Amino acid sequence: MVIILDNVINNIDSVKVEIQDILKDENINEEWCTFEKNHKFQDFCCKFIDIASNFYDMSSCVGYEFWTQNNSRPSEWHYDKDEDFLKEKGVLHFPLCSMVYYPVVEDLQGGQLHLECDIITPKENRLVIFPPKTFHYVEPFTGKRVSLLINPWSKVLNKFTY
Repeated sequence: MVIILDNVINNIDSVKVEIQDILKDENINEEWCTFEKNHKFQDFCCKFIDIASNFYDMSSCVGYEFWTQNNSRPSEWHYDKDEDFLKEKGVLHFPLCSMVYYPVVEDLQGGQLHLECDIITPKENRLVIFPPKTFHYVEPFTGKRVSLLINPWSKVLNKFTY
């Protein structure tokens, strides 16, 4: 079940400024986070995982992947999955769900999120939560499109085990 929630942050205008100030036209690369790990987007991630727990079982969640797409996008259709586990064992392992939050959307042409049979238009302050094993893609676009991406996991990912 795909969940689309609008207006999830009350003070979106100040949040937009804060996020753009932190990112400075850069991206945050994918990183593994425990719930105790301090990072600049920790409060957002924990809030969104808490929201997702109303729709998906998060009782086994031990941490999450977090990254941003700041005017960028994945170039092809894909599944959110444990890439290293697939390479090592040949087995697909998926997060508990996937989340995309849009804090900044300005003058956007294109950039829709395709989730198998659903097409979702990015909208400022929109949170999209979708099931594991969902094949998805982002259309090319012009304009400004910033997304925060969170994948909660029931296990620590191999690539993040040091």
